[in-house]
Amino acid sequence: MSRPALARPALALWYALVVAFLFAPILTSVIYSFNLGALNKQTSLFTGFTVDWYGAAWNNLQIRRAVWTSVVAAFWAALFAVLIGTALGFALVRHPNPNVRRLLAGLTYILLIVPETVIGVSLLLFYAVTAVPLSLATLIAGITPLAISVTALIVRAGVLTLDRRLEEAGADLGANRWQVLWYIVLPHLAPAVTAGALMSYVFSFDNLVVSTFLTTPSVNTLPVYLYGSLQYGPSPAVYAAATAVFAFTLLLVGLAGLFFRLIGKRRATLQSR
Repeated sequence: MSRPALARPALALWYALVVAFLFAPILTSVIYSFNLGALNKQTSLFTGFTVDWYGAAWNNLQIRRAVWTSVVAAFWAALFAVLIGTALGFALVRHPNPNVRRLLAGLTYILLIVPETVIGVSLLLFYAVTAVPLSLATLIAGITPLAISVTALIVRAGVLTLDRRLEEAGADLGANRWQVLWYIVLPHLAPAVTAGALMSYVFSFDNLVVSTFLTTPSVNTLPVYLYGSLQYGPSPAVYAAATAVFAFTLLLVGLAGLFFRLIGKRRATLQSR
């Protein structure tokens, strides 16, 4: 067989091994969420099948509080990310000054490149120096910048697909800038904005590194709670909660992927005209 003929199955095999390596721990957690365990603790051996741990996770007050904190923090972070990130994504493409566009692009990519550990430590030091007590508000402020950059880049991709002729036609028909924005631009950006909102919610809900520095005993997120419980021999209820979060994350990512497909179809339609 020729080398190109051998390269395709070898690449497919390598891809399968990488996927298996990445998802094997997640699959293990899902399987062990049904493990009976011993003395309310997780065991390395599968001792029996049960679904009781999902009910135990739901009845655990600490887990429910952590879930609620994560939901509220992620909601506000996604809301601010949509409001600020949409404007930022639009300015990355449409701002008349190229130097401003480059500056905004640099700031956006910095938020993605800077390690979250550095952001967490810096925010904790800033709050300590300014005597700002840690709370839900400071947690939201800490996890929002990453969500803003994610939303901005997604919206930027949507703005690049906009047909300026539609805006010019609206202006020719007597619409002012705000009317063009409200009736033409925003409806066309709706899939990108929705995808950015979903992705920013997922990133904020699953944030562990920054949240570790900004949570308190009274304000604790689910990822931080799950990570902390591993130090004391977790019960299978922790694995059940992690499995539920994983399923919820997959649902949101799937919805975001659906909106990305809508953006791609719209781009293909515009290019075919």
